[in-house]
Amino acid sequence: MKLELPQIKLGFRGKVYLGIISIILLSGFLMALSVSTLVSEALSREFKNRGTSLAVNLAARSQDPILTMDSLRMKDLITQVVNSGDDILYAFILDDKGQVLSHNFDGGFPVELKTANTVSENQDCNIRRLDTGEYLVHDFATPIFIGNHRLGTVRIGLLGTKARETIQNLLSMILMLTGLSILIAGLAGAAFADQVTKRIKTLQQASEEVLRGNLDVQSAPALKKTCSELINCNNTACPAYGSNRRRCWYLVGTMSPNYIERKRANRVKNCKDCAVYKANSGDEIQHLAESFDAMTMALKDHISRLAQSKATLEKSERKYRRIFEASMDTIFVADPQGNFLDINQAGIAMLGCESKEIVLQSVNLDDILLEPDSFQALCEEIACKSFIKDRECTLRAMNGHELQVLFSCTAHTDGKGRLISYEGIIKDITRRRNMERQLLQADKLASIGQLSAGVAHEINNPLGLILGYTQLLLRGERNGSQNYKDLKTIEKHARNCKAIVEALLSFARRTETKRVPIDINQTIQKVVAVVERQFELDNVHIDTHFDETIPLFTGDAEKLKQVFMNLLMNARQAMSKSNAGQIVISTAFARPQGEIHVTIQDTGSGIPRKIINKIFDPFFTTKPTGRGTGLGLSISYGIIKEHNGQISVQSEPGKGSTFTVTLPVCLAEGGQA
Repeated sequence: MKLELPQIKLGFRGKVYLGIISIILLSGFLMALSVSTLVSEALSREFKNRGTSLAVNLAARSQDPILTMDSLRMKDLITQVVNSGDDILYAFILDDKGQVLSHNFDGGFPVELKTANTVSENQDCNIRRLDTGEYLVHDFATPIFIGNHRLGTVRIGLLGTKARETIQNLLSMILMLTGLSILIAGLAGAAFADQVTKRIKTLQQASEEVLRGNLDVQSAPALKKTCSELINCNNTACPAYGSNRRRCWYLVGTMSPNYIERKRANRVKNCKDCAVYKANSGDEIQHLAESFDAMTMALKDHISRLAQSKATLEKSERKYRRIFEASMDTIFVADPQGNFLDINQAGIAMLGCESKEIVLQSVNLDDILLEPDSFQALCEEIACKSFIKDRECTLRAMNGHELQVLFSCTAHTDGKGRLISYEGIIKDITRRRNMERQLLQADKLASIGQLSAGVAHEINNPLGLILGYTQLLLRGERNGSQNYKDLKTIEKHARNCKAIVEALLSFARRTETKRVPIDINQTIQKVVAVVERQFELDNVHIDTHFDETIPLFTGDAEKLKQVFMNLLMNARQAMSKSNAGQIVISTAFARPQGEIHVTIQDTGSGIPRKIINKIFDPFFTTKPTGRGTGLGLSISYGIIKEHNGQISVQSEPGKGSTFTVTLPVCLAEGGQA
């Protein structure tokens, strides 16, 4: 198990103490080390010089006693040497053969000492350190010469106790001085630390107040004299005027005569010669406190300006967000790739999506804009002009409906001209275009009706004569003869022409409409009952989905039956006889608008886009010759218009068509809306 020691965290005061003590201890250690080394070296040199001097002196004085073999004198010399210092342990004299002539040992001469240190003839003195087991002895050996003849050897042993005692005393003194220095430094450090920590604590408390949101704190001392008092300044417009807290060398926009705008970054340095700065400036901690106060005041001013700007921005944001969201046209922001970044509610509804998140995650401008005005083509034009305005385009919503829109867009770039986003407005003009087409269609039909009435009247009389005379001639011809067959052919085609002329007259004339309360569901059901059996034989199935809440509708039931019959017959003829088909008839009541919607949807071949705007024109048909007159949809269009309604079509080639009849509700007596 690993034992974790508790972490000790020191405050500023403790760090000051620790730093001072560490410095003093380190200084004392280095001083003791260096002094002890120097003293040891000096004492060692002095010790060796003294030992050598004693040995050489004893050797010189021992020459005569050795020659005369005067043992008493040699003993006396050795005693004098040993008694000359309490650190001399022994002294003895050897002859040239190494025999002891005299010594100072009381208990007998230690034999092993004789050979413990030897000196050659060419050495003045040989020093060797000996360990006796009790002492460390420096043994000095000096040869004794008379002329070139060696008489013997002098040996002296000195103890190093005095040197060690001297060094120990010196170290003790250094230790005592170090302790005294620590005591004095501790007292001085305490006074210094109190002053510093008190000012730092003031700064800390001020910073905590700032964190709590109080920007009116003051950590630096108040000015001794304000600038107006020191330099007799009466400029009341200066932000530092009369304030004993604001220091002009930290203020932006000060009007001090010493302030130089181009040297604003070094304004503190530039103000050092100013009388105001000299009178009020302090040490580094005071500079820090002054900077802190200047920062809080600047921060307070900045926050105040930010709050004002925020309020203005929020007001502007609410205003333009309200315009953005309340607009009935689509307003959008998209990235350079066409992905939506933002879109209003009108745009979400136009695209047929349930939420903004779906639009932002899955819809792209390139997907909904159809050719030839695709997103890429529009981008190329925007790149040239930086904008496009009221470009009419076809847009496909997510539910598949195609809309006619006016597309306006502006490219938003950064300072380097790089494209950031597209901002634009899409205006749905589908209803307007439909109304324009309907008005154009109505005007066209009115013109054609007038023309058709005149032409039909002029053609109808000759056709009647042709048909009458043909029938008279048939009475005189034998049945089965060639003339009879030819006359029958003339009669047949004359009757066909007469039927076309009568249909044309029906289209041109506005016959009286008999308006009565009718049930639109029953009216459609009666038409379905007539054709359902025949359609099933042709492998076409009819499904009905009726809204039972539809109120009674005031209109001409027979004419409406003609409309629904035409639509069902066209739907059937649009399907292949070899494949099964389906026709779905649905009714619904739009209560807010007060409208009945009848949709007839088939799975036929569909209507090509290039001719879909022509299908309500008289005599326009895609059926083979003899299969239709091209008046069915034109007559149906006229009937619906007589009922103040609308008829529209949506079709996709290969997938079928959907005709929608919209009729305004006129409540009959007892009807419910």
